[in-house]
Amino acid sequence: MEQPVNPPHPPHETPSEAIALQAAGVEESQRFVAVTALGMCRGIALGTLSPAYACSRFLGPALLSRLEAMEVHPELRRAIHLATELEDVARLAPEALTDSLTEIEDKLLKVLADLPPPRPHGEKWLVMSRYQDG
Repeated sequence: MEQPVNPPHPPHETPSEAIALQAAGVEESQRFVAVTALGMCRGIALGTLSPAYACSRFLGPALLSRLEAMEVHPELRRAIHLATELEDVARLAPEALTDSLTEIEDKLLKVLADLPPPRPHGEKWLVMSRYQDG
């Protein structure tokens, strides 16, 4: 019997553990991406996340493709494009990583500043959280 290439759940995770996040609408989606990408960049800068991890989990070509299909802030597209290259920068020119992170963070902060203020009672990003004790 063939084994699946990607098992449904990593060994340390059970099917009863899940969190789902969602941003609805272009403005809120941009805010969600910018905030999440900022967190990833800070984690890389502090050494708590590797560029490879950030690129494989969030800052990859799939995100960039989705943003390019939407009418998003040009600085957000540019920041995420630069972010998709962080793994390569870390590997090929590690001395440039700090400057690259700073440039990305500056662009993301500009996006957040340019977006209309968020509604205080808008939809929450957390749409589902499930945990059950065994």
